[in-house]
Amino acid sequence: MKLITHGCRGSIPNPSKEMLRYGGNTTCFELNMDNFQIFFDTGSGFQNAVIDNNKQIMIFFSHFHHDHLQGLAFNKYLLKPETKTFICSALVNAEKLNKIIRRYFSGDFFPLDLFENLDNVTFSNFIEVQTMVRDQFKIEAIKLNHPGGSYGSSVTRKKKKCVFLCDNEFTTSQADELKMFVEKADVVIWDGMFTKEELRVKTGWGHSSIQQGIDFFSNLNCDKIIISHHAPYRTDAELDIIEQSLPTGIHLAKDGQVLKL
Repeated sequence: MKLITHGCRGSIPNPSKEMLRYGGNTTCFELNMDNFQIFFDTGSGFQNAVIDNNKQIMIFFSHFHHDHLQGLAFNKYLLKPETKTFICSALVNAEKLNKIIRRYFSGDFFPLDLFENLDNVTFSNFIEVQTMVRDQFKIEAIKLNHPGGSYGSSVTRKKKKCVFLCDNEFTTSQADELKMFVEKADVVIWDGMFTKEELRVKTGWGHSSIQQGIDFFSNLNCDKIIISHHAPYRTDAELDIIEQSLPTGIHLAKDGQVLKL
């Protein structure tokens, strides 16, 4: 498996020159396997993903806030009829998912009904996709703490495990369940939008801090931790300072980063 970062910025894209090295695109991670391409969210970074029509394409939405959905319409490969794509979310069933996305990409918010003629896209229930792929890999979901709801995902294949945990406001009450969910993961993507100081005045915004990620994983059996969902105002220079202080095994996400599992 390969984990590819297409977007790791939070809230809004920021393509300014101060954000070039870590990237300004909003959340989109790709897990590339022999027969599958899995995408966790389709923020603005989704436009840069190269889709392989010889593989089964699956998009798992954690939730539907603007920064996790806005790039769906702008990947040229998705619009080709030969690109067969399954879209699902543990947050809602297939019917509601269809309505949410069609509403977003039509009428008041978009110049055309994107999915009116996209017969290659199938909206599915999460449990149906779980059943469909169970002989190839295992995918699980966990409820996260975020306004409007959000779900994290875990994909396991041939003893390799990748966990995606954006967007989540970490609380001690979810610690035990989260520990079980991420145990023995090869890589965990953690929501570290805020610093410890910022979090004091950002309670209820639905995001965790970098320090919380460090503390949470200090006693867990996980190989690599990737801090993502960088604040839109966080510059490369500021992120460099943060990265220099991180313990071994914890890294900051960067657009274009490829990690082999």
